[in-house]
Amino acid sequence: MLLESFNAQGALMAWDARLTSITPGACEISLPFSAAVSQQHGYFHGGVIGTIADAAGGYASNTLLMPVSECLTAEYKINIVAPGIGDTLIARGKVLKTGKTLVVSSAEVFAVQHGKEQLCAIMQQTLFVIDKK
Repeated sequence: MLLESFNAQGALMAWDARLTSITPGACEISLPFSAAVSQQHGYFHGGVIGTIADAAGGYASNTLLMPVSECLTAEYKINIVAPGIGDTLIARGKVLKTGKTLVVSSAEVFAVQHGKEQLCAIMQQTLFVIDKK
């Protein structure tokens, strides 16, 4: 069910993002570099970094909510702490607190270049819990 939901994400599928790890309360997503996710300097675009962080936090939350409920982002705050320079982005999301109507999660995003990970963004997010359709 979670994988079906992930595969229905149009932007993530267009960018060739993949779920690389799913455990209760945690999620890892990887995204290869391409022209579709780049900005003018040849780095990963900041909007793409935000999107993959948002998805990692959301799917970490969904590991605890599905199949009865799922979540929608209410808000997130992201700090981009280094340029997204590399051949892959990896976002690792984790749940910080669950409630009946809200979930708080976080994610760290790493740019991987020559096999070495460098932290490029830190995100915290609040999500609405909604009934599964």
